[in-house]
Amino acid sequence: MKISVIHGICVRNDAISNAIADNIGWLVGAGHEVVLFTYACEHAVPHRLVRDATDIMIDTHFQASDAVIFHFGIFYPLFDLILLVPDRVRRLVVFHNITPKQFVGAEHHATIDKSFAQMGNMIFADHVACDSAGNLAVLRAARVSTPASVLPLAVHGQAQPCAAKPGHADGIVRLVFIGRLVRSKGVADLLDAVERCLQADSGAQLALDLVANLGLSDAALVEAVRAAADEWPRRYGPRVSLRLHGDAPDELKQRLLADGDMFVLPTYHEGFCVPIVEALSAGCRVVCYDNSNTPAIAGGLARLVPTGDIALLAQAIGAELALARSPAWRQDGFASFAGQAWRYAQTFAPARARHRLSAWVLDAVNGVLDH
Repeated sequence: MKISVIHGICVRNDAISNAIADNIGWLVGAGHEVVLFTYACEHAVPHRLVRDATDIMIDTHFQASDAVIFHFGIFYPLFDLILLVPDRVRRLVVFHNITPKQFVGAEHHATIDKSFAQMGNMIFADHVACDSAGNLAVLRAARVSTPASVLPLAVHGQAQPCAAKPGHADGIVRLVFIGRLVRSKGVADLLDAVERCLQADSGAQLALDLVANLGLSDAALVEAVRAAADEWPRRYGPRVSLRLHGDAPDELKQRLLADGDMFVLPTYHEGFCVPIVEALSAGCRVVCYDNSNTPAIAGGLARLVPTGDIALLAQAIGAELALARSPAWRQDGFASFAGQAWRYAQTFAPARARHRLSAWVLDAVNGVLDH
């Protein structure tokens, strides 16, 4: 089968891009001929860089495709091509949700408005796959009645439950954040809450590592993180360190999670949230705000905080700092939690996601999902 995949970008440290790379790899592995059409690509997948929709329309692979899969999470001009896909070709969409404009800066409001307007293009699809039930609800709230189903993303986690953390031996509690440095991810809330913990607990020794795609981050927030990295050691001494890992390779991200005691993500909106499952797989305790898909994706294993309440966020982080340093946790509590969290994370294992994706594409092309 010939398949064309279309999205604006496919870059590293971006959840939608990672999902696209997974999907293409699985489909190629199943023997299909797949090409990604995009403006920019950093993943090792078959792709062709394009300037606009015209470059795609005249491409011989696109013209011969049995199915065209569009990924959508924000406005991009290439998504309008769905209106021009030939009737004989199955038009499929993977919907990753749209961040509401109240969670982004005013300079992005016009793009968010255009994104919700462009979401209407999905009425021309034969079928829509949503990352989560929450995303499906957003689709229906927008009055898109196209046949749709839930297709959870794959999460690449640990091969086996984590046995121990470095902090169990050296007393340093390691905190990890993964995500773009933008308002909607709660980066400013995180810095505020961690500093409150440092002020409230003079005995705490902690290291905070942030992994982010700097190209997709807010420059002001990047500067705020760098300023805190310089200021905190001067203010609190050697008991704290803060490191920003811009555009880090996957190997470093996985090592930070494997070493981390706590994953903190005070996000204001998530359509799925792969990092929460990655963190659980690595045996990290999770602290996050209680909105959108975070309660569902955490599977009852996270400490949920009322969204936007920085004081309660600081209390939650403080409670986890105390837990990580307690003898009972290090002796028995951690092993029990890590095993439970790892087993839960395996429900999102790539092998299962690969099977779900392959079945979805085949059923969609064969018309099984038309109703």
